[in-house]
Amino acid sequence: MDQICDREGVGTLDLKTEVETLSPEKRFVFVCTNVDCKVRGADKIFARLQKRVEADGCPGVEVRSYMCFGGCHEGPNVVIYPDKVWYGGVQEKDADTIVDKHLKLGETITPLTGKVKKDLEELIFQLLDSGIY
Repeated sequence: MDQICDREGVGTLDLKTEVETLSPEKRFVFVCTNVDCKVRGADKIFARLQKRVEADGCPGVEVRSYMCFGGCHEGPNVVIYPDKVWYGGVQEKDADTIVDKHLKLGETITPLTGKVKKDLEELIFQLLDSGIY
């Protein structure tokens, strides 16, 4: 069954578009683009990351916006998945470091980690593990 009806039975949801299975060969850079992160420059971070990933030819990496991670006070937030690394307080200049060190070399940028509660990190990682984003 690939579709389900909404509560009133008026419309349907296509499960294939609502829940996506993340390919193990693919890496995602999720950038929170909700209000708090957006006010702090998330759009510029998103654009810079996307530009760098495309220009540097990072194979198997896709930059995507994410509605909200819930770590608003620590934003802008960027999550690298399936690496399960959460960067908080990211600035536009950090986008280059994320590409050069994390995406290319696999190095975690420690000063940008540990800014949100572990239980929130785990919740978001579980959602991503289940394909919900």
